[in-house]
Parts: sequence; C-alpha cells; structure tokens
Amino acid sequence: MEPPPNSTFTGPPPPMPTVPFIPISPRAAFLARVHFGVTVPLLALTLIPFSARLYIRTWPQWRVSWDDLLIALGFVTSISSFALLAPEMHTAPTLLTFTDMTYQIKLAYLSVPLWNLAMTLIKTSVALTLLARFHPLSTTTVWWRPVLLATIAIQLVYMAANTIWTFTKCRPLAAAWDYSAPGATCLTLQTDLIVTSIGSAVNISTDVLLSLAPMVAVLSRLRRPRREKVLVCFLTGVGLLASGASLAKAVMVGKWAPDDLTQDSWANAVSIGTWTVAEMFIAVFGACSPSLKGPVERGLGRCGILLGSKNDGEGVDFVRVRGERIERGSSASIEEGIGEMGRSRPVRFGGGEEDGLGGKGDVVYTVVGYFS
Repeated sequence: MEPPPNSTFTGPPPPMPTVPFIPISPRAAFLARVHFGVTVPLLALTLIPFSARLYIRTWPQWRVSWDDLLIALGFVTSISSFALLAPEMHTAPTLLTFTDMTYQIKLAYLSVPLWNLAMTLIKTSVALTLLARFHPLSTTTVWWRPVLLATIAIQLVYMAANTIWTFTKCRPLAAAWDYSAPGATCLTLQTDLIVTSIGSAVNISTDVLLSLAPMVAVLSRLRRPRREKVLVCFLTGVGLLASGASLAKAVMVGKWAPDDLTQDSWANAVSIGTWTVAEMFIAVFGACSPSLKGPVERGLGRCGILLGSKNDGEGVDFVRVRGERIERGSSASIEEGIGEMGRSRPVRFGGGEEDGLGGKGDVVYTVVGYFS
C-alpha cells in the first residue's frame, strides 16, 4: 500500500478493516420465504377455531372462564413472539451490518421467553378445560385429576426455570446477542444444548399427554357412533402436531453450532424460528379445534354425510332430569340421549352455567360437553 502524495506516512501500513457486513445466503433467504409461507397461513387458520371458541363462550350466554382467558393470552403472546422473529427473516440474499445483525439477534433472543410464556398459557388452558368440562365418564378413573394437576405444575416449574436460564446464562445479558460486548462470559454451548434438550422433552411429553388424555379417559367409554368418535379424536389429536414441531425444532437446535464456520448459522436460526412459531400456532389450534365440532358436523350433514344416527339432531350435549320431567340442556334428541347414556351413572358437568343452573336433586348426564 503506497502512501498518498505529500503525506507524512511512516512505518508499516495500517491493518485492513474487518469485514463490516454479514452475508445472508440464498439458502437462508429461501428458508425465510418458507417461514412466511408456512406461518402466515397457519396464523390465519388458527384464527378460525379461536374465533369459534370465543363465539361459543360469549354468545348467546357469557360463559367465559379462566381457560378461555388463558388461551386468549397465549394466542396474543404467540403472535408477539412471531413478530419479534420477523426482522431476522430476510427473503432475499443481502448483506447485514454488524449493528443490524446484533439488533435482530437481540429480538430473536427476547422471543424465547415469550414462546415459553405462550406455551405455558396454552397448555395450562387445555388442562383447566379438561379438568372443568371434560370429565371421564367413569368414577374409577382415579388418575385423571392428579395427572392434569401435575402437568400444570411441571409446565409452571419449567417456565420459571427456563426464564431464569435465559436471563442468567450470560453476563452481561447483552453478551447473549452482542458478540463484541467487553468482558462477557457465557456458559458453554454444550450446557445450553443439554438444557434445551430437557425443555424439549418436557414440551413433547406434555403435548402428547394433553392430546391423548381425552381419548383414553373419555372417548373409549363414550357410547357414540364410531364416525363421531373419529371426528372427536381428530379434533383433540391436532395438538400432537405441536409435538412434531417441537421434535423437529429440537433436532435443529441439536445441530446448532454458531462457531462452526462450515455451517450456515443464520439459515439454521431461521429454521428454528419457523418450527417455534409453528409449534405455538398449532398448539392454539389444537386447544380451540373442539369448538369446530358442531360446524363440521353441520357442514358434513349438508353434504349428506351423517356422523350419527338420523335422530341425533345436532348431537346430545347434556340433559337435566327432575322427577318425571325432562328438560333440554341444548338442541338435541333428549330421549335418545337418555337411552344411550342410561340413568345409572350421574356425572357432574362443569359449573352452573353449563349444567343449566339446575337446583338440588337434578341429575346431569354428559355427552362430551366440552364440544358444546
């Protein structure tokens, strides 16, 4: 490097500046387009059962309870986490300045505790729903309530532990996203992967439990037509897809190696973000999808496909028996409902608003009241 004319340059030339730009590869740009192509339609689809649930719980009678409030908060938190991940999704190859990269990594990092909070709210909502409005049709199912309460406790403990870990593994906290922070110390990547693997195991196991519990405890004892049981299993089993998303994310996190220059770390981060958002939205969809049972049955009925017998009407919800008088708890074929369930096993169903505000001496019979 030659000094410019008339300069006082002496000594060796100054070092060349480091590269001020971070490239976004074509692969990372492609995965970002996949991210929006998957998550935006999934968000639109999730709004359908979520809106149906809000409608059912607020009209024609206000029946909103804690599980409805928690699922609403969980959905809002999921959208917030999705929004924080959006800035790192570059749909075309480009060059980022170090400042822009640091800012986008910061937003993505802060989306992690929001994801954690969202999944806790969603799963707690599902567990409360099962506790309040989806009782097993047998008093011998002694594991139902303890298992659901234990699931809530495990999820709350994991949320607290994961939040503490997220905000304490680096000192100062900014070192988690600012690689130029002076005097920064962070725990090793191997430790982070172990903690993440434990969290993935908790998420997958609770997803599976909350999806399969209604099928094992209730549907196996429910005397309803087989085609209707298939529909109910499909709706309650949607949450298993969230387990699949969580498993796929765990695999991607296991491959995470930001110090390996042979890997496209930005592309891997985009894939992890896609599976994270998909997990949250699918969980909300699964929690609210039972509200679609009535519309789906009516839609299939208009196409000539009946899930039950011709006399089922719109499906039995519950009935109230007072002496010799039978009162309707919802639009249904009450006589057939009594015949199918029998009068030998009374089952408490939800609170006063669900059981028709019956007085003393009333007996409430339930047929999957959760789907009302």
